[in-house]
Amino acid sequence: MDDEEQDDTGLEPEWRELLRDVTRRFGRRFAKGFMSGVALHAGVKFVSALMRNPFRENIPHTLRNLISTDSLRFASFLGLYPSVYELVKDLVQRYRLKKDGFNNTVAGGIAGLTIILEEPTRRRVFCLFAIARAFGALISTLVARKKLPEIPYSETILFCLCCAFLVYCTALNPQLLFTGYYYSVLKWSRDYTDKKLSILFRSKGDRFLTCQEVGLHKEGCTTHALKDFIRSFPGFAKLYLPIHITPILVFRRKLLMERPLRVLKSLVKNVIFSTAFLASMASLAKYVICLLRNQMGRPPPLPAFIPAIGGAVCGLSVLFERANRRKELSLFLIPHSLYALYLWGLEKKLLRHIRFSSVVLFSVSMMSVMHAYEREPESLSLLINGVLKYFVGESSNVRLRPKRVKTFSEMLS
Repeated sequence: MDDEEQDDTGLEPEWRELLRDVTRRFGRRFAKGFMSGVALHAGVKFVSALMRNPFRENIPHTLRNLISTDSLRFASFLGLYPSVYELVKDLVQRYRLKKDGFNNTVAGGIAGLTIILEEPTRRRVFCLFAIARAFGALISTLVARKKLPEIPYSETILFCLCCAFLVYCTALNPQLLFTGYYYSVLKWSRDYTDKKLSILFRSKGDRFLTCQEVGLHKEGCTTHALKDFIRSFPGFAKLYLPIHITPILVFRRKLLMERPLRVLKSLVKNVIFSTAFLASMASLAKYVICLLRNQMGRPPPLPAFIPAIGGAVCGLSVLFERANRRKELSLFLIPHSLYALYLWGLEKKLLRHIRFSSVVLFSVSMMSVMHAYEREPESLSLLINGVLKYFVGESSNVRLRPKRVKTFSEMLS
């Protein structure tokens, strides 16, 4: 009996110390995520306000953004997700006495439920983003483990399919797209506007309308396509320069200090090829639509297959990019394509909205993402790995693999 009491009193301080340690680590992670969320939300609002009105006399109300309900919801999610993930992973690992990918999968799923704190619209965006990343991570992991064969240029095929659907939506059904994304596409096109597209592609007409009649361009379609391709270079270069320079400044500062010329050369090359990709993509989409429209000579509305073909052809421009960038660009288009398909399904009454379905889908997606982060980090992008490393911590259970031989498409790029 005395031995039992001694054992009990001997174990009690251990559990008390463990509870104290778990609480301390949970609190530290939550505080880091919460403060980062507040700063990130305020920074995005501040920059967005300046971009909308760069000539304002007063600076945007940053303090109001810091204490807004929207900011607190966003910050609470960023604080709770890594805290709950680490807590659940530790508990499952202690219970199972194993350190494998199952712990990370369960922890990612339970932590993903914290997205319920987020504002519904942003929750839907995060959900679609997570689905795309989970899909990419799952396919990459299965290929790495030789469960699926590696299909050459599969990311290019996927990109072309997404482009075909999204160009169709832009031309004929813009209500299926995120409003901001739709107007960004119009801005990248340089001469398309919602009014012009409505007259030329959507509204019923009694005769064929030329591009010149609507005011798209004065010269012939071929001449305009070539001029437009050249003129779009400076604008797209300005767009891509910060996109390529940010990962260098955030994740590769050491390499930049050690080998600045090599990094600068790589930066210039990447910006040139990315600019060529977007310039040719915008020009080809418009040019193919012009050619097919003129060939048919039919009055509006535009047949659905014309913008779809234009999108599929312009998607081939992604071959200007490196193989790993092609995968990233495909994953960027997947959320927009899924959202458009979802709205199309609701419109046709093939789907119905289920409350909190985005929470469940986000949770399931994060199971795949967190498993990939801990076991197969190479299946995720440098940016995603960097963000998770900042909030969740270093991957501690990576599955080691021999170096993979580069594919022909990777060597070409």
